[in-house]
Amino acid sequence: MNKMNFDVTVDMGIALARHVVDEAYRKPKVNVRLPRGATLRQLVDRLGIPGDYISFVTVNGEKKTWDEKLNPGDKVILFPYITGG
Repeated sequence: MNKMNFDVTVDMGIALARHVVDEAYRKPKVNVRLPRGATLRQLVDRLGIPGDYISFVTVNGEKKTWDEKLNPGDKVILFPYITGG
């Protein structure tokens, strides 16, 4: 493993998973490899999910901003906006 890269676990649920660009990551819960210093915004951009589909994000159980830097082993949960019909 390249020491400049690390993995985080991302739980995005089915609603957000269907918006992921890369089919390898199009699952409700995935491990994503990121470069050192990556932020939540960069993670979401890598997945290809439009940011306005996400209500808020937690890292290791704490609500965080888009500029939060991620660390190896972080557990990220992406919460979608709730829609009804």
